[in-house]
Amino acid sequence: MSRRDLAKNALRAVGAVAIVAVATAIGRLLDVDLTAAALLLLVAALLATLLGRVAAVVGTVGGFLALNYFFTAPRDSLVVEKPDDLVALGAFVVASGVLSWTVSRLDAARRTAQQRERETQLRLDLTTRLMAGEDPERVVASAADALVALFSLVECVVRGPGTTTTAKGPGTSGSAIAVRIAPLEVDATPRRDRPLSSSDRALLEALVAGLAAAIDRLHLEAVARDAHVAAQVGRTRSGFLSAVTHNLRTPLASIKAASSTLRAPDLELGAEDRAELLDTIYDETDRLERLVTNILELSRIRAGALDVRRQPVDLPDLAQAAIRRLRPLARAHRVRLDIARSVATVEVDVEMMEQVFGNLLENALKFAPPGSEILVSALATTDARDVVVRVTDHGPGVPEHERARIFEEFSRVDGRPDATGTGLGLAIVHALVTAHGGHVWCEATPGGGATFAFDLPALL
Repeated sequence: MSRRDLAKNALRAVGAVAIVAVATAIGRLLDVDLTAAALLLLVAALLATLLGRVAAVVGTVGGFLALNYFFTAPRDSLVVEKPDDLVALGAFVVASGVLSWTVSRLDAARRTAQQRERETQLRLDLTTRLMAGEDPERVVASAADALVALFSLVECVVRGPGTTTTAKGPGTSGSAIAVRIAPLEVDATPRRDRPLSSSDRALLEALVAGLAAAIDRLHLEAVARDAHVAAQVGRTRSGFLSAVTHNLRTPLASIKAASSTLRAPDLELGAEDRAELLDTIYDETDRLERLVTNILELSRIRAGALDVRRQPVDLPDLAQAAIRRLRPLARAHRVRLDIARSVATVEVDVEMMEQVFGNLLENALKFAPPGSEILVSALATTDARDVVVRVTDHGPGVPEHERARIFEEFSRVDGRPDATGTGLGLAIVHALVTAHGGHVWCEATPGGGATFAFDLPALL
């Protein structure tokens, strides 16, 4: 035992003697009988127990001597004349010893419970901070300080992935203890006068193991997340290149074939054939332009560069402008406009909304059978707060389980090898309508076909 521990125990013993002396003085002052004095000194012995085991022993012995000397006949003497008094003194010693032992055990259990509570709180705090996304280096740094406080260490060095943290406490260094649990290494130096017990060391190892497991789990999650993102980017890039190259090849081949025919010096073409070739070049060039526009719009959406510039605009005029631009595609179809005059004006970004109408109309023209009607309609909701626009066709329709997925990038319901389209048009529609604070969805057309609808806040 160190000098510091001896000094502490001496002070506790003096404190126990002082408590017994005060209780004795009170008993003498009040001139109490043997029974009252025994109870008074028993309380003093219990109070001394709170100072520690040494104080408990001193308090019990001191209480016995004080009871015998000052309150047992003949007083002011250690002689005991009556057998009853001797029994009373024996009972006092037994009761004092049992109660002191019980209180001491309860106090030890209290300290153990407090230690376990601090350990549990520390483990929960460190794990919660890691799971909340806090920098592991900061968590490791605070763990070193917490371990010093928890185990009264002189020094604690915690080495984690890419970081080393040292925390110090008061006292003289004892024998260092090393705990190695990948990816953490902990060197703990306890005080010389308070070496770590086997239970403390087991607790330290459990804490380090829990922290190491949490850090390792975060690392594995980060690796898995990066791998998932890389795979997703790879699939997206592959789908993008496949879709774009597939849809570029056909119009480029048509343009090249038509222009080569027109340039052939030894080929005589009639006016009708020449006009047909020029129409082919124009239509395929327009198709390329729409493809490039969709790709550029997708780039803006991904970059977060959408800037909605709202202005009042006549909804029928907006829809009619989109129909005029797609007139070459609509030669074999009947496009009808049915928009209620009560919703003639809306506040939207004209350029974005023209693209929404254009993409939905192009999608309908692509799948609707020749000669069928495509209807563009708009109605106000019952509370007049929103306007619902519908583009209706009578094509093959969209299966119910595919109606949410078709608004994802590169998603197409038509799986034929010769199917055209990049799978970008509806994804762009979804992004642009959402940027206006609206929603877009797909529903079945009565009698067969698909209806694409979106709502917009009305101009009140």
